[in-house]
Amino acid sequence: RLVLPMKFRKLQADTIRMKLIKIAAKVVRSARYMVFKLCSSCPYQEEFIETLSNIRQLQVELE
Repeated sequence: RLVLPMKFRKLQADTIRMKLIKIAAKVVRSARYMVFKLCSSCPYQEEFIETLSNIRQLQVELE
């Protein structure tokens, strides 16, 4: 829940899964990048992009 947009943090897991994870996207891989190509009419496109950005900014502590 740390990486979700503020308005999604109190939703149930099933709702989050339906809105963010079950989004149809085409994944294009190159040597250095992975690009998610979303439909232009995707209703949760901004939230999906914000979630990916938040994941990228996470600091991982290894033991």
